[in-house]
Amino acid sequence: MEPTGEAPHYPRMKALSLFLMIISGMVGVVHAQSERGSEIPVERARNAPVFTLYFENDYFGGKDQHYTNGMKLSWVTGDLTEWGQEGRRRTVVESLPFVNQPERQKNFGIAFGQNIYTPQDTDLAIPDPNDRPYAGWSYLEFSFISKTQRVMDTVSVQLGVVGPSSYAEDVQRAVHKWLNDEVPRGWDSQLKDEPAINVSYERKWRYFARTRGDVFGVDVVPHMGATLGNVQTYANAGGMVRLGVNLPSDFGTDLIRNGGAVSTPVNDRDPRVAPDRRGSFFIFGGVDGRAVARDIFLDGNTFRDSPSVDKKNLVADAYYGIGVILGTWQLTYTEAMRTREFRGQEDKSYFGSVTLSKAF
Repeated sequence: MEPTGEAPHYPRMKALSLFLMIISGMVGVVHAQSERGSEIPVERARNAPVFTLYFENDYFGGKDQHYTNGMKLSWVTGDLTEWGQEGRRRTVVESLPFVNQPERQKNFGIAFGQNIYTPQDTDLAIPDPNDRPYAGWSYLEFSFISKTQRVMDTVSVQLGVVGPSSYAEDVQRAVHKWLNDEVPRGWDSQLKDEPAINVSYERKWRYFARTRGDVFGVDVVPHMGATLGNVQTYANAGGMVRLGVNLPSDFGTDLIRNGGAVSTPVNDRDPRVAPDRRGSFFIFGGVDGRAVARDIFLDGNTFRDSPSVDKKNLVADAYYGIGVILGTWQLTYTEAMRTREFRGQEDKSYFGSVTLSKAF
């Protein structure tokens, strides 16, 4: 049955229960690590790589529609300033924008992701032509990050496929059967196969202040960037505010989006690596606005006829959440709202995002 009116609270309660269960597991892992003495040496702080699992789903918003699911596995290296490569490999990397600037830390990231989109009514075998089409895309992402204590530049390239070969239909059908939920019926009308590429650049700034014994803190992390590709083409800007105890010394953890690479620690004051700052709790909120020229998930295939809708050119996300760090583990939960993306869309989109990361 489709929920009506305001989104029900039970998905949020289940999300909170899941959040607390994961924290309990983190406590056990941290306790076991401390008994084995497996701490990250302080002198390696900026060299600590970070692995992150992202999971986003509209189930947390109470409806199965629009941007319905996102998953991403990400690995970001530690600082590669002294990476020691010579010859062609060094020449290629140092020729990239921003990477070879002096006095900057340098990181490389690789990720695999998949996004799934569906119309509002998934019971129709022939979808409403005025609703967004079924679509999915799977991709590999390569990110090049250059940063100081105050500024971070990210250049990322996403390569993948949109259409049946993304296996979005198979993933959603399998998950719905596993949950004993109704299986969406309109996937035969999804976008057709198309090789997909996005190239993104984003700059972030970090302004922060600490008070009360260098423990309680607040920081502001604005950003702006642009993406060009046959998947999406847009310019974006926004920012995040964090408030809490022992804030991470990084540039925040984003929703799944182009150029939103997770950041590794930039100094030895990060609670994931500082022996005297083990543990952190913080709350955060932010926005990201986009001026959209192209969105394949709304405009349809680039060179072939396919379902499409009349997209809106101005779209925004607003979100808030909580984060916890225990030992080398970080967990965040975010609730997000996305404004209407196409003309005729009845409601805004609501979804939740969980990220779990570990510094090594």
